[in-house]
Amino acid sequence: MNTRYIKVAVFFISLGIAGSIYIITSADGLSDFNTRIYEVVLDDATGLSTRSKVYLAGVAVGRVRSISLENNEARLKVAFLKDVEIHGNARITRRASSILGTSVLNLDPGTALSPIVPPGSSINTDKNAGDITAVLGLVQEMGGQITQLLRDFQDNQMALLSVSLETFNSIAGKLNARSDAELERVSRILESTAQITGRLEQLLAEGGGPGTETPGDVSAALENIRRITDDIRRGEGNVGMALYDDQLYASILVTAQRLENAALTLQSALDNIDSLAQNAGGLVTDAGTIVKKAVGLGVEVDTHGRYDILTEQLRAAASIRLSPASNDRWYRIGISSAPEGLVSHTVKTITDASGVQTLEDTTETRYSFAVDAELARSFGFLTLHGGILENTAGGGIDIQPVRWAGVSGEVFNFQKGERPNLRGTLRVYPFFDPESNKPWNWIYLQGGINNALTNRRDYFVGGGLRFVDSEIKGLVGLVPALKN
Repeated sequence: MNTRYIKVAVFFISLGIAGSIYIITSADGLSDFNTRIYEVVLDDATGLSTRSKVYLAGVAVGRVRSISLENNEARLKVAFLKDVEIHGNARITRRASSILGTSVLNLDPGTALSPIVPPGSSINTDKNAGDITAVLGLVQEMGGQITQLLRDFQDNQMALLSVSLETFNSIAGKLNARSDAELERVSRILESTAQITGRLEQLLAEGGGPGTETPGDVSAALENIRRITDDIRRGEGNVGMALYDDQLYASILVTAQRLENAALTLQSALDNIDSLAQNAGGLVTDAGTIVKKAVGLGVEVDTHGRYDILTEQLRAAASIRLSPASNDRWYRIGISSAPEGLVSHTVKTITDASGVQTLEDTTETRYSFAVDAELARSFGFLTLHGGILENTAGGGIDIQPVRWAGVSGEVFNFQKGERPNLRGTLRVYPFFDPESNKPWNWIYLQGGINNALTNRRDYFVGGGLRFVDSEIKGLVGLVPALKN
């Protein structure tokens, strides 16, 4: 029994050493002992925090220590590694690090021709590089330009259409006026012809007399009428041109065709610009939706270990938990070690040649690791979750009435003829704050029972770290946002 306690003590000591090594190796190597403080003044510090890093050629060489507002400007205290030489012509540039709005600083240390500036000096800044806000602003500006282009196009096309209609109306008016005048002349000619015909009939009836026209005069009048009708038939004179001028008719048809083509072209252009404007509006809406959902997504990283007391096995696990902005659900994906593999039992009925049936119990050990994939829904301090637990279907319930402690029960690994694995866990969070930048606020302790319903029952103790990781959150933001 003493040996078992010694093993438990050794486990916790090893866990502490491993946790310390993890914290030291995962730290950025920037401390008060190996850095020098400089001042940076920015017009806009959007996306920066007191943990934002400064990069030189893609390597982290500094970190923001503090941010304050003075005279409507952001004043940053930045710690740089002592082996980084900063010259008088050094420049600092802010650039976006992800579509979530987070930013980092880039350092141009300057040239050797400029003297090295002492700690506490101010470093010049360049204009901020573009970020998602600038992109959305550019898209919005493009939408405004498209709208103005559509308005100008409509005005120009309507003006052109108006001029064309006025020209057509003018031509039609002139044609109508000319036709009325020519018709009036034709009427007079026909009226004169009727009078001449009536006079001729009267002369023929009276047989002539003093003061009457001679047949020669009548013949001359008839000849004049014939000449006039021949001229009209040949398209000569105003009346002939009005009745037989094909060029004038073709001109009217061409003008009408051009007006119809102009109207069709205008309608097609209006349809294309309206479609372009709708697509631009949809792009702005979709970009805003993705950014809104990605910014509201919480990402927590969990890594922990546990020691199974009776089987004397050490297990390790890691997972990522995603929480939408509503904070009433979460999604978890993880992987854990299985030193002895996962055991499954299969019972088969075998019939021999004589017809005798026997049962064969086959035990199979598979895998050296286990995968978890769960989704959960929270109702106050009560959370229901389920999905895949250690490569099998399962579910569970978590109860956390206070922030610093909670209990959970899980049941999984359902097999025919076997009882499922019932696991109960008690977790204690002494100083838990996953969003803190202090590593001891990430630590939690756990203990419980595994396989409570079977003869493989075992007890375990352990601990782990759980913290919010903004870098992984930036990667998650590149995936289509989860629906709320």
